[in-house]
Amino acid sequence: MQGKNSFFYVFLLLWSLLFGSPLVAQTNLLQEISKAESATFSLTAHNKQELPTDTARGFFIGANGLALTSTALLRNADTLVVSDHRNKNLALDRVIAIHPYANLALVRLAGYRNRDDGFLTPERRPYNPWGEVLHIAPRDDQQHRSRITAITQMLQVFGLGRSAVLSLRASSGERCAPLLNESGHFIGISHRLHFDAQWVMLPVYLLGDKNWQNVDQDWSSFKKRSDRLQLCDPNCCEGLLLQAMEKWTESARAFSTALRIQPGHPQILAWRALSRLSYGNTLGAQEDLDRCSRDPSAAAVTAYTQSKLLLQNEQAGKAQEVLLAALGTDDNLAEGFLLLGQIQQGSKETRKAYASLSHALELDSLLAMAWYERGRLSMQYASDQQVALSDLETAARLNPFLPGIYTLIGSIHFQRNDYLKAIGDFDRALRINPADDHALMQRGMARFNTGLKEGACSDWSAAGRLGNTQAFRLISRHCNNVKNKTLQAF
Repeated sequence: MQGKNSFFYVFLLLWSLLFGSPLVAQTNLLQEISKAESATFSLTAHNKQELPTDTARGFFIGANGLALTSTALLRNADTLVVSDHRNKNLALDRVIAIHPYANLALVRLAGYRNRDDGFLTPERRPYNPWGEVLHIAPRDDQQHRSRITAITQMLQVFGLGRSAVLSLRASSGERCAPLLNESGHFIGISHRLHFDAQWVMLPVYLLGDKNWQNVDQDWSSFKKRSDRLQLCDPNCCEGLLLQAMEKWTESARAFSTALRIQPGHPQILAWRALSRLSYGNTLGAQEDLDRCSRDPSAAAVTAYTQSKLLLQNEQAGKAQEVLLAALGTDDNLAEGFLLLGQIQQGSKETRKAYASLSHALELDSLLAMAWYERGRLSMQYASDQQVALSDLETAARLNPFLPGIYTLIGSIHFQRNDYLKAIGDFDRALRINPADDHALMQRGMARFNTGLKEGACSDWSAAGRLGNTQAFRLISRHCNNVKNKTLQAF
């Protein structure tokens, strides 16, 4: 235990250096980590021969023994053994509900002690994508102690929402562990892709999602269900995450595997159609759309994919008609209204586009791309740039990896003659994409206006090397007397 405490003191020291946190904040963080550990355990599946077949993490989310774990763990198990927890009397009692798209199961454990066993409460505020993330490992795992990891990509996933790719490296048995932010708040659930062992953070608000399927059976009854394989199939979750990562071929394969287990499932057919369309299998996509088009439960997703197909064929008007018809009967798909707004924006229907994007945000306020698109629309047409700035800053807080987001924000600050803020925005843009020649050009102008002539010429030189021809005119006009190694190439 001494080694464990030493780790946390080192962890807190590093955190203090990174974030400048006061001692009180460090103490609170240590308490939150300890609380998360006390809420976390391992579940190991055993077959009828009593041989272990799979392991995953789980953690309490309620004071009555309610806990979350991986659905795939329940798929072929005959018995489930709880370990890695100080309470040795825990045992699986009931399966309460299953999320068919997230590979998550809500279970109840017998033997829970209200006084001694902790539970986690989800953080209500959206997490910071720039922040560090702590993955809670088993309490007694000295080799694989709780790890600090980082977000490398934000994802918007059909059926799951705002998720993120992590730089985590860990074994499959550590999936479905709680993830904490730098303040120690519970912000996500770890998931490991079978395809490439990539780790993903699923959002905590899935706990209140409408797609949970009620089960409420004791374990002995649940494992006798004839549809247990379908209920506990992880392939749909795999396909959705790979799709959001734009790994189209791999996602289509995962959906195909899911369809072999759940033949004719309309939502999965519609999602596979989108993946097939995106890697060029138009015939396969149309075949899937034909199979699911008559099922009202998949109307919105089917229309979304059909509209994408029509857009590929340069039929924007028809694509808009298809979306409007479907969303008129099923108006819960935020991504559908986002696409509708993008189509209307392309057709110069500015007011309609703004209304569609606003409705998308009413359905999902964490849909970063909708904030981004509405901000760009306001930037182009609104007289008050504060409206655009507000939307773009919200988009950046939700997903800083959106194309050129900080360049757009910097442009507004530059137009307001707030050059120091603009330079900070362009710095962020270039950290994300060093080849952003527009950010280099504008940072150069902002630097020039604040008297940083050499830095300005350096930026314009870099933009010129990236192919921005306007840079040469600025260099010839303003940089003749600047001696800089960067300019020698010119």
